[in-house]
Amino acid sequence: MKIKKTYITTFHRLFCLLVTSAVMTGCLYEHPELTEDGEVGIDPTEVNVNIDLTMNLNIGSEESVTRAQTRAETTYRHRIIVDAYLNRALAARQIIYKELTDEEELNANVKMKLHARDYQLVVWADYVTADSDDDLYYNTTTLIPVIPTDTYRGNAKYKDVLYGNQTLSLSNYRDKWNTQIAVNMELKRPVAHYELIADDVAKFLKRIADKEIKGTRFNVAVRYTDFYYTGFNALDGITKHALQYITYNRNITVPAEGTKELSIAFDYVFAGNEEVKIPIAVEVTDQSSNLIARTYLLLSCKADQSSTIRSNFLTADPSGGVGFDPDFDDIINDDNLEIE
Repeated sequence: MKIKKTYITTFHRLFCLLVTSAVMTGCLYEHPELTEDGEVGIDPTEVNVNIDLTMNLNIGSEESVTRAQTRAETTYRHRIIVDAYLNRALAARQIIYKELTDEEELNANVKMKLHARDYQLVVWADYVTADSDDDLYYNTTTLIPVIPTDTYRGNAKYKDVLYGNQTLSLSNYRDKWNTQIAVNMELKRPVAHYELIADDVAKFLKRIADKEIKGTRFNVAVRYTDFYYTGFNALDGITKHALQYITYNRNITVPAEGTKELSIAFDYVFAGNEEVKIPIAVEVTDQSSNLIARTYLLLSCKADQSSTIRSNFLTADPSGGVGFDPDFDDIINDDNLEIE
């Protein structure tokens, strides 16, 4: 009997410890919020949200105006992603596609069903190919942040993008079934556009004719010489993902005789509403990888703005300065650099 009594006492102690532990552990978990009826759980009310989007497709440069006139091609299409974030976590996503248009403005409507809670709507509008839903220039697995899909690519006219974010308060619609909510958003660009134009084509052709430069094909490399933001947090509206050694290239052939200017490179760069300075180096090499020209520039970029930079990119001193011009006419034009 003594042994049995000891066994019962030990069992009771273990049982009490387990109960106490369970009670204490239970205090560490948060209970779901209460509905207006005092019931535990998330209110099941769904709100029908109709989102009307307006997108200005013209960034306002000579290049983009030309692009607008030829935009209605069948190779690409618009992709519009609408994310609803709840406490910074993705709660719902809707994606639609629109055919390209010659118009300078695009309107679209996205429909979502959301619970009666408070969200942050985030919209991302870019381009994908006509025969695929896959990311093209931007990895959109998450919009916080969006980053490049693979190797950095410049000289891509469909790299343009627009975004928007807006608070969406739906808590007041609890238990109001089949409510229709209209939301209007005008998207804006998180990117700036720039284009580099060589205005020394005549001098370049003369150097080829004089056999100072050899070859029929040349490579233009644009190198971002400092940390460069390649991503964008669309939820907070800030640039992210700074990297070094970012470079993109373009091959050019010998221009036709009489050509005065030649577009050699362009890009879309993430920028804020305040003007940012982005240092770059523009390097031209021949088919044997011999450096024949180099120019250092400090780009002034602001979101939703475009700039055109004209300079002697094809004949500049390979050391990074401005080459000697035997046709100098006593007129100084800021080292032959013109920014519009």
